[in-house]
Amino acid sequence: MSHEQHHALDLIARLASRFGPTSRIAKELPGWLEYLTEVDCPERPSTRSSALWWEKIREIIRNQIPRGGSGEGEIVQCNAALLGDHFGLSPVETSMLTFVALYKIFDTFEHVVDGALETREVTVPLLLSWFSRAPEPEIRAAMRASSRLVTSGLVQRNSGGRHHRMPFDLSDRLTFALSAEMENINNLIALMFPCAGDPEAKWQDFEGLGRDADLMRVLLSQALANSTPGVNILLYGPPGTGKTEFAKVLALKIGAVLRAVGETDDEGGEPSRHERLAELSIASRMLGQRSDTVLLFDEMEDLFGARGSFLSREMSKVHFNRILERNPIPVIWTTNSVDACDPAFLRRMSYSALMRSPSGRVRSRIWQRLEVRHSTGIPDAVLAVLAEKHDQAPALVSDALRVAQLCTGGETVVSQVLDAAARLAKGGADSAPSHHSEVPWQPNLAQTDTDLGRIEARLLDPDAPRRISFCLDGPAGTGKSAWARHLARVIGMPVIEKRASDLISKWIGESEQNIARAFAEARADGAMLIFDEADSLLADRRGAERIWEVSQVNEMLTWMESHSLPFVCTTNFVEKLDPATQRRFTFRIRFDYLSTDQLPLAWVSHFSHSPPTGLSALDHLTSGDFANVSRRMRALGNADPHEILRELAREAAAKVGAARPIGFGR
Repeated sequence: MSHEQHHALDLIARLASRFGPTSRIAKELPGWLEYLTEVDCPERPSTRSSALWWEKIREIIRNQIPRGGSGEGEIVQCNAALLGDHFGLSPVETSMLTFVALYKIFDTFEHVVDGALETREVTVPLLLSWFSRAPEPEIRAAMRASSRLVTSGLVQRNSGGRHHRMPFDLSDRLTFALSAEMENINNLIALMFPCAGDPEAKWQDFEGLGRDADLMRVLLSQALANSTPGVNILLYGPPGTGKTEFAKVLALKIGAVLRAVGETDDEGGEPSRHERLAELSIASRMLGQRSDTVLLFDEMEDLFGARGSFLSREMSKVHFNRILERNPIPVIWTTNSVDACDPAFLRRMSYSALMRSPSGRVRSRIWQRLEVRHSTGIPDAVLAVLAEKHDQAPALVSDALRVAQLCTGGETVVSQVLDAAARLAKGGADSAPSHHSEVPWQPNLAQTDTDLGRIEARLLDPDAPRRISFCLDGPAGTGKSAWARHLARVIGMPVIEKRASDLISKWIGESEQNIARAFAEARADGAMLIFDEADSLLADRRGAERIWEVSQVNEMLTWMESHSLPFVCTTNFVEKLDPATQRRFTFRIRFDYLSTDQLPLAWVSHFSHSPPTGLSALDHLTSGDFANVSRRMRALGNADPHEILRELAREAAAKVGAARPIGFGR
């Protein structure tokens, strides 16, 4: 007979000895006995006294109870004893934990307990008193919310159920662990809270975090060394930006063991919010004395939601604040958005860091490492181009490479998958295309009021200041953005380019947030920030009609004043800029139409024939006009110089009569 059957029969025997033949217990008990064993109980007499019949039932029960038992129930009892010792539970509390575990795990034990409670002749404290061999007052004291058994998180108090049912429950993860044969408490802990897998990323892959990463490393190291309670680190950012991966890398960096809390169990079951909270309490108590362990709690918004959250319904914010302030072991929390989190909980984070997609240099390293894993056969040179083109998070890149490997495709499939992912993230809208120039930057086609070569030469000096800014104004196609990207290449900086459409939002306050993120992203990546269409972001506030138009310009001006790296604003309408922008720019450079001497140079850059004689008569042309006409003629399959000249004349004529401001702000 199994150990759990022995406990069920022992409970039946106690019930039989406590109650007489006329009780409701006596009416139901033979059915429980037949459910547990193969014995056939005699039927209850309907005409004569039932006392003799009841004595026969008691005798059958006594004969069915062996002196001991083994099996899974014995394993449960041993594991409950291990947990009781580790948590400092009293023998009575350990017995109560065993009772709840047997009830949760074994149908036979649950059947007898539920049946007895259904009669309303016994209570849970009475059954626990029998099982634990302790007086009922001691049992009731151990059932209080403030008792060690409850505050340990090992058992959870049921709410909203029928009053005569079991008031306690166990998490599925604890239930599974109690049923597994374990030699010691360390094995039990490892089963309940497995170590996070080895990281696939490297510490240098998160160089964009800069000082944030170093501070978190020192904070966790000191917290573990000094057993400091209440240390919480929050990693937040869009999905796929490597929050969990960085947590693994950080733990490895400080030589700590990272254990996940509240994850999907081994059978794929998703824990409830209540279970996740219980597991956090259990883990904090079980691992609190260790100086080598850090906990990881993903998707903290599941518990910390600001509205309609689990906490607001099932526990007080004060109680959870105490958990955050007193947790004896450091916890790394992750969330995709802090907008869904209650500010009261966010204020109790010891440190927080925004996770972004990696910079171009780091992306290239990650792409090469992911290629080794997925073996798509894409050459390193092509991977570098793809990494520059697609700035999605590593998790999405890994998915794209996996699809390419399954479809036996190459870089085309990878780009297709990542473009689809970007489209999905934008609600079906395509992302703005990356800027592409068919003609490389040609300084001999620049018509500016400043010596660009002199600026480039100075900035090549390692000691040259980096806190510089540029306002590049002039007609479209004069090479403003092309020179900005060229300058970034000259001084060896990556480029982050933002259009007005990337930053301006229909939601009040979100445009300002996007502007702040753009500057923060450039600072984190050590990149040159280029704002195209800056007149949309820095419009003259004197003409503003709405308060958000003013606050948007204020946000830009504030960041421009404090930004420590090079940034560039380009505009076709410099006269529309707010006057306050003038003192924010180190250089204000005018890019104008090509001079008469530059027209032949632009011609030979795009066409194979010699320039016709009428070219010098044209005015108001830019290098962009030549590139546009070149594309048009290739599309028509026409290389006739006179036809080309006619198209260039049309481009020039389209600009005649247009306002042509000269200089900054005129």
